[in-house]
Amino acid sequence: MSPARYLIDTSALAKLLRGNGDKHGWDRAAEAGLIALCDTVELEYLWGARSWDDRNSIMAVFNGMFGWVSTDDRMFRRAHEVQRELTRRGEHRSAGAADLLIAAAAELHDLTLIHRDHDFECVAAVTGQPLEWFGPKTE
Repeated sequence: MSPARYLIDTSALAKLLRGNGDKHGWDRAAEAGLIALCDTVELEYLWGARSWDDRNSIMAVFNGMFGWVSTDDRMFRRAHEVQRELTRRGEHRSAGAADLLIAAAAELHDLTLIHRDHDFECVAAVTGQPLEWFGPKTE
């Protein structure tokens, strides 16, 4: 079983990897193995790789710094359920497919989602899942 307590979203991951984690203690959480990634976050972040070598460097950081949560059909089913409820509430434009899948991964693995994206607050209003904002909201 993974010691992870958090799943990090791409928005927070970008800040953490730019060296902003030490301001808020997230660097220590990552070093302790408390932060995990999922396929969707990895794919979103790697989209920004500048080259093959850059991608390999990023993957080396990921493999050395973060835990991993698996992706399965339950994530997709849960994302559909949450989107359906957001639509019923008239808030379905708030969270895109990637956000819904990331939130579902965190929820299904009982992890707190670290983020910098207000769309997750709409999702959490449906799911009741725990969220942590990465850094001050004024950054």
